[in-house]
Amino acid sequence: MDQIKIIFVCLGNYCRSPMAEAIFNALAEVDGCAHLFQVSSGGTKDWDVGLRPDPRAQRLLEEHGYPLSPHKRAQMITRDENRQADYVIAMTERVADELGSGENVSLLLDYAADKPSKDIPDPYPTDTFPEAFDLIEHGVRAFYAYLIRKYYLNK
Repeated sequence: MDQIKIIFVCLGNYCRSPMAEAIFNALAEVDGCAHLFQVSSGGTKDWDVGLRPDPRAQRLLEEHGYPLSPHKRAQMITRDENRQADYVIAMTERVADELGSGENVSLLLDYAADKPSKDIPDPYPTDTFPEAFDLIEHGVRAFYAYLIRKYYLNK
């Protein structure tokens, strides 16, 4: 089986999508499934290209035991990446709209049936990182469980 290609996407790849990437990678690593996935993250804007994720996001990941690659830097998603990924997971409807209407584009919280709002608000301007982290972690766990079921992956 080819690796399942997943890209988590927010606006600047500075807060939300790097957290989702780190959480997903940690879950797959713990389950011994990391080799089945090719996971990355990107942004639709070039605001933060080359920067490490926001220190508040890094701190939350560390506090919850999710390692973040020391090499992670903000980057923009390319058209080719968007087309070639199996799953392009957006943090908000705005981001999903910017990515286009490909069958591979969905919202992270689409996988969390118990969340009526499907947008994960940008924590940067409002300093709501713990709230965003909780939504992202919940959504990533639901998405990960969906993939395990869909592809009959043994944990």
